[in-house]
Order: sequence, then C-alpha cells, then structure tokens
Amino acid sequence: MKTWRLRLNPRSPWATPWRADSLFGAICWRWRELFPESFESFLEEFRAAGEPPFILSDAFPGDLLPLPIHIELPQGKKDKPKPPRYLPETSFRNLMQTGMPANPEVIGNVIQDSSRVQTAIDRNLGSAALGQLFETDTQHFQRGEDFLSIFIRSDGRIDQVLACLRALAWTGFGKKSSTGLGAFEILGEPEACDWLDQVPGANAFVALSHFVPSHTDPADGCWQVHVTYPKFHANSVSNVFKGGILMLTPGSAFRVKNGSLRPWYGRTIPVPRPEMPKALHYGLCLSAPLVWREDDKA
Repeated sequence: MKTWRLRLNPRSPWATPWRADSLFGAICWRWRELFPESFESFLEEFRAAGEPPFILSDAFPGDLLPLPIHIELPQGKKDKPKPPRYLPETSFRNLMQTGMPANPEVIGNVIQDSSRVQTAIDRNLGSAALGQLFETDTQHFQRGEDFLSIFIRSDGRIDQVLACLRALAWTGFGKKSSTGLGAFEILGEPEACDWLDQVPGANAFVALSHFVPSHTDPADGCWQVHVTYPKFHANSVSNVFKGGILMLTPGSAFRVKNGSLRPWYGRTIPVPRPEMPKALHYGLCLSAPLVWREDDKA
C-alpha cells in the first residue's frame, strides 16, 4: 500500500476533533452520495478480515507528527509541553531510521480549546430566543501552524477518497458545520510519502491514528488510552449514540516480532442499528515503521 499526504487549510474553528474515525464517517457519507453503486461492497471490505480499501491517519498540525510514547523527554526542562506532543517531520523521520529524534525539540500546545457562544432559536417563533445562549466547544491553532496534514494509505482507492474529501470541503467537517464550524479547503494535490512505507531495519511501529487493537496485534510496547463516545451522523438513526469505545492514541508504539511489519493494524467495530444493520466504527491504525533501540524503555 502506498502512502499520500493531503494538506487541509482550516478556514474556521472546528467542533469535532480531526481524528481518523470521524474522518472515516464523513468520507462514508460522501462515498454513499458519489459512488452509491459501490457503497455496500466498500463497507464489506472494511468488515472483512483482509486488507481494507484505505487507511487514514488523524490530522496533524502542519509538518508535525506525534512523539512516540516510548521516547524519553530531555531531562531538566522546567516547562515540558503538554500532550499531545509532536516532533517536527525531520526529527520524526530521523527517529524512524535511527531510533532517536534528530534534535530534542518537542512541541506541544499547538491546538487551543475555545468556545463559541450562540443564541438559541425559539421553536415557536423561529427567531432568536430572548436571553437564551448556549456554548459550543471548539478548537483552533494556537501557534504558527496554518494547515493540517492527513495521511492516506491505499493501493487503488486514493482518487475516490480524494473525491469524497473534496465534496466534504463544500459542506464542512463535523459538528455544527452547517453554522460555519469545520470549514476547510484542500491545499494542492496529494504528496507521495514513500518514507512512511518502508524503513530499513525497522522492528516496531508507531500509530498515526486513534485505533482499536485487534487480538492478533503486537502487545509489546507503550501506549496511552483514550475513551471516546462517538455518535452517528445527525438524525440518521433513532439512537445516535454508539456507546463508549476504548482507543489507543497516536504515538502509541509497539515492537514487532521478526520485523514483519504490516501497513495497518487495529480493527473495525460493528455498531448495527435497525436503520443501518451494517454500520461500523473505524478503529484501524495507520502505522509508521521505526527502529526501536534495545536500550529504550519498555
């Protein structure tokens, strides 16, 4: 499978984090509109145990990539960056090949939490309700980044994925997109990232997405857990809540026996509803190969 990077320019704050599972859901709705004749078979490929049609990463700020959790931060720093922590791409690529970043620079505090205050609508009058306000939690860039990087790994579906993302750019991404949140534009054409596909001597991988490990995945490593409470697309089913799902975070890293690395790990989770008996939640991992030195912890 070949890996591509797509750069997105957010044109407003966003209310839904740019995670792979949310992006997958948004792509599925666009796929259903653009390629209805292949939608059922497309979902079946993700439900099957074989190679999925494509793998998505989370979206990362600028040219930053997640700091692998097994890497120790430099000692003696008074102000260590808060998670999530990132490495510049050059440092991350050096770490992949040698087991150590090119320099000790670790970057945090890239995304800022914020909120947007709106006036509630009076359901009887259809106009602004007097004195009734509500807040929507949002995020935006805090430091100098001005684009997001999404990595897509696929053998033959990259054009269809790009078509879905271009259609998504017309509507916006995630919660409250109809009121302007999650607006974005695609910057240029996808860039081939061969450096993410193979690393000589690699004996481990680092996750570039939130994912749910399969029972056959490697378990020797370091990881962090995130509990998510995903929902179905608005009004698509009577019960929109999928329940709590435990996912491992980007930066989680695992040793692989005999160096037999795969381009993806994790699994999808069936979440059937009467209206959508074949619905599933995306829990696959886009893996970046790396060298894990024997003197590193875990």
